[in-house]
Amino acid sequence: MRYPFQKHFLVCIGGRCGNPDRGIERGEFIHAELKGHNKKMGRKPLVRVCTVSCLDLCDHGPNMIVDGDVYSHLTRELAREVYAGVMGDGPRRDDLQLSEAEFQSGASAAVKK
Repeated sequence: MRYPFQKHFLVCIGGRCGNPDRGIERGEFIHAELKGHNKKMGRKPLVRVCTVSCLDLCDHGPNMIVDGDVYSHLTRELAREVYAGVMGDGPRRDDLQLSEAEFQSGASAAVKK
């Protein structure tokens, strides 16, 4: 059987992405916003919006991965813009992708492989 979903939006809700100091712009609220929007758009049968406990990209969060691309420094609004661009509802927001240089300059565990 092939898994039936075409896209996965993986929203980090780890320690720093989900830090309460971020208020309503933290991972759990970004997840809720995208999940509700995805359902409203009628894409729930094809697109999953999921949480992950940590992406090891803490210096750059809140973070989300879609099709292997990392989007960072997100807010609820920016995450919706990424969703729109990925799904063809608006312009792509590749400018929100984490650059290799920024990734390498961070102290996140993912850099230390």
